[in-house]
Amino acid sequence: MKIDAPALSVADIGVAMGEGAALAMEMSDVTLMDSKLDKLLFSIKIGTKVIMTVQENIAFSVAAKLVVIALTFGGKMTLLGAIASDVGVMLLVSINGMKLLPGGPRLCCGKRWQYVQVLDQHKSSAGELV
Repeated sequence: MKIDAPALSVADIGVAMGEGAALAMEMSDVTLMDSKLDKLLFSIKIGTKVIMTVQENIAFSVAAKLVVIALTFGGKMTLLGAIASDVGVMLLVSINGMKLLPGGPRLCCGKRWQYVQVLDQHKSSAGELV
């Protein structure tokens, strides 16, 4: 019997594969439920996209707030304008975050997730069998 949990706890990044021991799955940073390493690469890619999207949203929100503050000190911003700009920024940030969802809005890019295309192919082939 292998005891992987101590090694996973001191590793920089621990990956448990399959339905291993509960302790090994608990100590790992990432647990893959099957033996396909492609899913690990997918997790890294989606994690990178999430970090980039969060950074975009924070930068856009801070820039919008700075513009509102500058206009307020300049006497050009009203309370209604500040509220409207805040709601508008919130909507734009939410739409930008939704680009990470499969089948989400594709305002900036026409790509669809690979597994969504596979599901579409599966549905069409299942319809042919009936």
